[in-house]
Amino acid sequence: MLPLALHVLLSLQVLSPAIAAESGSSCAGTSTVAEFLAASAAGEAAFAEMDVDALVKAQKDGARALPCLAEPVKPKDAAAFHRMNGLLLFTRPDLAGALSEFHAARRLEPGYQIPESVAPQGHPLVALYDASASADEGELQPVQASGGGEILVDGVRTSLRPNGVSVIVQRVDALGKIENSLYLEAKTALPSWAIPPKAVSRRGLHAGFIAGTAGAAVVGGVTYGLALSAKGEFGDTAHPVPDSELPGLRERANTLTYASMGVGAVALALGTMTVVTW
Repeated sequence: MLPLALHVLLSLQVLSPAIAAESGSSCAGTSTVAEFLAASAAGEAAFAEMDVDALVKAQKDGARALPCLAEPVKPKDAAAFHRMNGLLLFTRPDLAGALSEFHAARRLEPGYQIPESVAPQGHPLVALYDASASADEGELQPVQASGGGEILVDGVRTSLRPNGVSVIVQRVDALGKIENSLYLEAKTALPSWAIPPKAVSRRGLHAGFIAGTAGAAVVGGVTYGLALSAKGEFGDTAHPVPDSELPGLRERANTLTYASMGVGAVALALGTMTVVTW
């Protein structure tokens, strides 16, 4: 259970500015996961030494490296970055933000515990970290790579993103190359390259099938009528068709008959889909 003192701070504090992600920064070159992890480790060490300036620098180094990554992060790599963000927010103090970042880390690495060298048992940071296990992570939001490929959310190939916590989103192309890397804060809209195409509603699907069935039925009926008319001319003894026109009339009658049968089959298939998806 969250200690009373933390409850009070969480309810009364004025939230500080969000963690800088620097996702819009230009990349002069690519960065490695090793560099990204080194920043997280430096941030944790800075917190242990109570060196806030070094912690701020480490977080900025990690945030600068993230959008330039040429490699996919692993869940434990993302967890380390979330924990560093939580440490920085704790020093501001933005306890609500720290709680959210710690939860983002714990959902990826649930067995991790804050080392004694960073914060001993009984430290408010440890209490906040323990409380983060039951924090809310919001609703699951669909994600999908535009133009093919896959989406990684905190190093996990998935089609869902929890929108109540921050995540690291990466787009991987069909050949496994990292196309984009982004730190996405909680409740922030997805980038255009991770938004799934709009799904067709069930009602819209039914309407399309019904319209298609009706259209095919009308075309089939007209075609069948023309076929019957051609056959009627072919067998009309009262007004016989000249012998020279009989082959063409027979071919037209047969063509229209087969066409009406084909359109009828399409109408039947669309009608069946209308019923099945109802």
